[in-house]
Amino acid sequence: MLGKVKVIEGIRPGVVAFSLGHGNWGYNAYDTVIDGQVLKGEPHRGKGVHANAAMMIDPHLKNVSLQDVVGGSVCFYDSPVRLQKVSV
Repeated sequence: MLGKVKVIEGIRPGVVAFSLGHGNWGYNAYDTVIDGQVLKGEPHRGKGVHANAAMMIDPHLKNVSLQDVVGGSVCFYDSPVRLQKVSV
């Protein structure tokens, strides 16, 4: 994954946080054909970063993100990541 990182006050050292609603995987960013009609995409919608690709994989199921067994959602708080500066 490539994305911009911003260091701010209020985030504990060693912790990475992301805003779940500010990034996407391209919903309506590309042309789509439905019943023979082309719906034009909006390329700006394909920009941004969504951190789902960084979520830890369930060690037993192997094909889904690690799940919270109580709430049934992805364990956003248990995925170790490593940040690396790259030249763009």
